[in-house]
Amino acid sequence: MALTESVPVVPGAREILSVRRGFIRGNAVRENRTGTTVLLMLSAYVVGGVVWWAATRPASVIGSVLFTAGPGWAATGAWVFFALAVSGGLSLARAFGPVGASAPDALWLLSTPVDRGALLRVRVGLALAVGAAAGTVAGRFTAYIAGASLWGPLTVLGTLGGVVVVAVAVLVQSRRLPHPVLPLLRWSFVSAGLGLTVAAVVQWAVPVLTAWPVVFVAAAPAAAVAMWAVASCRYLSRADLGSGSDLTSGAQASLTSLDLSVLAGILEERAWRRVGRSVSRRLPAGRAAALLRADLLRYGRRPSAYTVAAAVVVAVWFATVVGTPLLVAFIGLGGSFWVAMLFSAGLRDICGDPALRVLLGAGDRALRRPMLIVPAAALGLTGMLTFLATGPVAVISAAGAALAAYRIRTRPSRSYDGLLLITNTGPLPIDLIRQLIRGLPILSVAGALLVQVV
Repeated sequence: MALTESVPVVPGAREILSVRRGFIRGNAVRENRTGTTVLLMLSAYVVGGVVWWAATRPASVIGSVLFTAGPGWAATGAWVFFALAVSGGLSLARAFGPVGASAPDALWLLSTPVDRGALLRVRVGLALAVGAAAGTVAGRFTAYIAGASLWGPLTVLGTLGGVVVVAVAVLVQSRRLPHPVLPLLRWSFVSAGLGLTVAAVVQWAVPVLTAWPVVFVAAAPAAAVAMWAVASCRYLSRADLGSGSDLTSGAQASLTSLDLSVLAGILEERAWRRVGRSVSRRLPAGRAAALLRADLLRYGRRPSAYTVAAAVVVAVWFATVVGTPLLVAFIGLGGSFWVAMLFSAGLRDICGDPALRVLLGAGDRALRRPMLIVPAAALGLTGMLTFLATGPVAVISAAGAALAAYRIRTRPSRSYDGLLLITNTGPLPIDLIRQLIRGLPILSVAGALLVQVV
């Protein structure tokens, strides 16, 4: 026989709890709606301002400042930028999916008798909208470089290009198109960009098509490919939807925490996964020699950094042919910073892992010095190869890039409990902003010096 104990119930307690829950739920809903409204208004304000700025700037706002070889050279440079933008868009779209779903969503989509295509069409539409927005920006910037007074057709052509890029990526993801199609298209546009660069060197100008009939003719196949992609989303399997989930999650986490190291770590892991199996190497006995040897092995197993350095040298020399000294100086600064960041990955690993430093049993300076040899050598070699093209300003570019990269690579782990400045619009995280812009003021100072010297 079980014994039960009766618990007295306060009269009206359930009604009071129900009222409180309803009140809390109503406040939460109102706060959610208010936050959504504020975000939508802020987004509309930012987008409207960008559109107004792009529509009111003169056609020669970029071409007259950056290019000196005539409008034909600017037109060729515009097509080079457009070809490289399409190639980069194909790579990004394939890396992110472009249609993705979280693990619970994918499991629910596959384990219930629902129309998967109807549920995924919204996500395909959002992906196409993002591609159209990115293509619009690329098309408008292409019109700026070309100095085209009739910028509308080029902008719309960029919008159609962004839609086609995402649609082709969706068709490859859903296996409506074979997987080699995407790399073939990407390398085709890269080859087209290189061919246009050679055409600019031999002074063969490529005209920019700014007529609306050309856009109308291109709109029909772009719309057909987009509708084909929307109709093919029902063929996406669970593995297809999860192909870019790690990259999407990393991008969301980096955006939420304002820390790009999460996304950079995922990209680093993907790059090493593509390398596959590698032969082990014996490291020297000394600590400094072992660290240097390990840093050199990194770039031996992933030689893409050398390709980037060679591309930076070629870009600087090409800029001397078609651009102003200001363009050459800024390309030299940006390229030097890129090279310094690429070849300082070992310094990042040492400075970003306190446990590894404790395990190695040495001070910070003793561990950092061996990791500075490779980036210093790469930056010095790049500076020597571009010194004749840029002149004495190469010293400013190399020094600014080296200092900025060192400050970024040696920063500690991000802290979110620093100084807050209380203002009328809310708290302002001063310490977090200081951590976010670490190294960037050095680049700003270097750019200002280049403007003054050039």
